[in-house]
Amino acid sequence: MQHASRIQSGRLTSLRASVLTPELWPALLLLAVYAVAFVQFAAQLVTFPFDLDQGEGYDAWSGWLINLGQLPYTSNASFPYYSSNYPPLWSYLVSIPMAWLGPGLTGARIVSTLSALATAAVLGAAAYRSTHRHVAGLLAGGFFLASPYVFHTTPLARVNSLELLGAVVALSLLDAQLTRRRILLAGLVLAAALFTKPTAIDVVVAAAASVTLRQPRSGASLLAAVGAVGAVGLGALMLFTHGAFWLNVVAGNANPFDANQLAAYASNFSVLHCVLLALAIWQCAAMLLKRQWSPWALYVITAGVSALGVAKWGAGESYFLGAIAAMCVLAAIWIGRFLDSAPSLQLRLGIGAALLMQALLLSHAALSSVVPWLPDRGPQSAFLGRAPSLDDVAAGQLIASEVRGLRGPALSEDPSFAVVAGKPLVGNATHLRNLYESGLWDPTPMVNDLRDHRYAIVILDAELYPEPVLAAIGQFYFLDRSVQVNGATYRLFLPGAQ
Repeated sequence: MQHASRIQSGRLTSLRASVLTPELWPALLLLAVYAVAFVQFAAQLVTFPFDLDQGEGYDAWSGWLINLGQLPYTSNASFPYYSSNYPPLWSYLVSIPMAWLGPGLTGARIVSTLSALATAAVLGAAAYRSTHRHVAGLLAGGFFLASPYVFHTTPLARVNSLELLGAVVALSLLDAQLTRRRILLAGLVLAAALFTKPTAIDVVVAAAASVTLRQPRSGASLLAAVGAVGAVGLGALMLFTHGAFWLNVVAGNANPFDANQLAAYASNFSVLHCVLLALAIWQCAAMLLKRQWSPWALYVITAGVSALGVAKWGAGESYFLGAIAAMCVLAAIWIGRFLDSAPSLQLRLGIGAALLMQALLLSHAALSSVVPWLPDRGPQSAFLGRAPSLDDVAAGQLIASEVRGLRGPALSEDPSFAVVAGKPLVGNATHLRNLYESGLWDPTPMVNDLRDHRYAIVILDAELYPEPVLAAIGQFYFLDRSVQVNGATYRLFLPGAQ
């Protein structure tokens, strides 16, 4: 009875301490605004049938192919020249709602949004478990949803949200007393993350290092579990796709390095997340110096290294999601322990002001529209920072109607126009470009298709196809008109005279 009484007393003390921190209320209120804005934005995207990000339609189409009983991996050598460049787990999950909703973006965006919200909940639970302070949990989950990088990328029909959810669930399983059951479950979840997106190797390294440094034999067991599931899954995919899985998911993702892009993203990320970054580094260093091999401390390191992949052509803000998740947990733990030290009023005011400043730096969505001097500073804000308007819907439907009214397939860099029009998807523009530049794809058959006017219409936005394909479009098709949708200019090409 006395033990239970002490536990209850501790909980009441924790709750009271969380409430009696009015210095943090302004930051918490702003984080609540961001959380509401995230949900509202995601709900608006679910009803928008067209791509916000160019890759959404391709990723969602992979789910539709799986719904039809087809693996989305081929040699890309012949029509329709389509393959996915991601493992199949996310595609399989979105294929389930697609059985009722059809091949559009709705089901895929719902899966991604729920994954992002679940990630915020897992991060909040991890921070609370480490500090026994509700305010730490609110800060961890709140700052995650508040980041414009999270706002821009996680509600989209892309694989990133689900991969991150797998990563943080695995780390949470291992951020406690290690048992055989926890290690086995974590191994299965890590394997699932890898079969969502191969860049999850960063969380595998962090998890294995954390467990090995605490219990070497358990570390070997974890790696064995991940390796066994991974080997069986990879072998099956290689067998069923006749090697096309490796071509598209591994060899086809070797993009050129762009140092200027890396510098631009790194500086933007560091400035926008400066307070979280500083507190996370402080807490990470404190843990490692005390030989507290927290998986979160190790993950912030491996995820930071993995974020250097943003230097690849075609990469974006999503490469920082793992680092943001780990930073939010570590920063919240630092704040919880700071409050445990019974700081003076001046110090509490200081940390409250710092957190409010951090929240203001992350401005986006409704806050940016109301306060002009707090713009959305995310690198991809121009295209991903606002919900589409009714005019955007009407313009997209105009393009889809034109595609629907023509006889023959459409070759479109943003594939949702073809899908909404009821046409099959042809090509995966960025993926074919990567394969071509790596010497792994011959564009001659597609060029011949263009010469023979096989496509009733060609729709370009950023000219993402390989150079020979773009040259053939310019030679055998003429520009009919341009249409603005959500800040992007789509150019519609029709077949020229023979």
